[in-house]
Amino acid sequence: MKKTIMTIAAVAALIFGSSCNREVVPTLDVDSRTLSATSEGGTFTFNVISNSDWAISSDQSGWVSFTPSSGTGDAVVTVTVGIFTEAIPRTAKFVITGPAPLSTDVTLTQTGPAAPAEPGITKVFAIANAGEFEVEVPAGFTYTASPKDSWVKVISTEDGLLKFSVESNFAGTENRTTSIAANLTDGTLLETVEVEQSWRNVEPGELLIEEVYFAGSHIEGSSSADGDQYIRLTNNADHTVYADRILFVMSETSSQVASTGAYYAYPDLPDHIGINTMYMIPGDGDDVALEPGKSLILAISAQNFKEGNASSFDLSKADFEFYDDNDIYPDTDNPDVANLDCWFKSSFTITQLHQRGYESLALAYLPANYDAESFMAEFPWNGKKVMDWNGFHFERDIKDAYLIPNEWVIDGINMGVEEFFGTLAFNATIDAGYTGCGKLDNDPDRYGKSARRISKDGKLADTNNSTNDFQRDATPSLAE
Repeated sequence: MKKTIMTIAAVAALIFGSSCNREVVPTLDVDSRTLSATSEGGTFTFNVISNSDWAISSDQSGWVSFTPSSGTGDAVVTVTVGIFTEAIPRTAKFVITGPAPLSTDVTLTQTGPAAPAEPGITKVFAIANAGEFEVEVPAGFTYTASPKDSWVKVISTEDGLLKFSVESNFAGTENRTTSIAANLTDGTLLETVEVEQSWRNVEPGELLIEEVYFAGSHIEGSSSADGDQYIRLTNNADHTVYADRILFVMSETSSQVASTGAYYAYPDLPDHIGINTMYMIPGDGDDVALEPGKSLILAISAQNFKEGNASSFDLSKADFEFYDDNDIYPDTDNPDVANLDCWFKSSFTITQLHQRGYESLALAYLPANYDAESFMAEFPWNGKKVMDWNGFHFERDIKDAYLIPNEWVIDGINMGVEEFFGTLAFNATIDAGYTGCGKLDNDPDRYGKSARRISKDGKLADTNNSTNDFQRDATPSLAE
């Protein structure tokens, strides 16, 4: 009986001992092997199915992260994906490893933003000065910018903002154009920036002759007037303009016809204006900045005329003056007011505005490759003026006069008096009308008045017709 019991125990020990020594087989799997994300990124999950320890590693830790990165047994892993702005999709691979040799993986693919259906076009106009510009491009994209020409340099391609610079354009009298292509990383065109650069810093109509005070202020007890003449130039643009190298010129011809009817007629100038006096605002291109609506006062003589004549003005604080360095007829120089550069003048004495208002005036932008000497060498006015009077024919050579191409002219106004008006000094391309003060030659009512450009809705009138654009016999701006 005892032998039988031991046999059963031995068998039981053999059975139970074999069960306790059996090893658990490790398992590892995931419920999804692929994940997809849009350009906005976000959070995504997948399940780890395991009965053992595991850990996750990734080949793209820079733009994706996961929590938890390790664990034991089953778990939900949260994947966080950043915003993506490139056109070519990117992928990240997560490798989940357990006890060797167990391993599995998950692949995440993120697509970029959808390109616009139609590439945009942005136009930029640049003045001749070198400068930097910013233009908006569609936000949310990584892009490259490729200028067509080397005179444009890309500074940065920030999200939604392209910055670039242009070199100066002072080579001649032609505008130049180019473009910048903003492309996505797959080569798709995102935006085209079309750049036009002028050969000058001021365009026609941006800087205007707003006022001409030529008759002077009446002197009590006298039939004459002070020499307190001035011209007001005003920025009529919506951006800052630079008045450097702007030329102020006076016409060779006048609008007057003498009471006898005798008058020298000049050849027609369809493409030029004829001048005999020329001054330039000094500067290197960016020294005389004029904000929108701001003005410059050009004084014939920058003196305080009010000290001797209560009805006159203090021009001692003008922006520029017409100083003539003349030993025979000495001029008075105000050292506190910058002098205009005198290139040439018709007067043998001191430059003045025509006191009755018969000379026409203009502003012009001289190309950078000209100075006074080279200009006068290339643009003399060669021709004859003729007069037919009382049965006689007269001809004279035009001397000491020059031509300025119409395309250089920024603004021009004809002046005249109704009683003896004969012809426009500048053709209708520049100004189809004329302005001035008084209706009669030597009209005593012209003293203390000016020709002023009309203003409407914060802008000066500029229809290239001074008859309509100017108010005659206006109150001078310095009297307001």
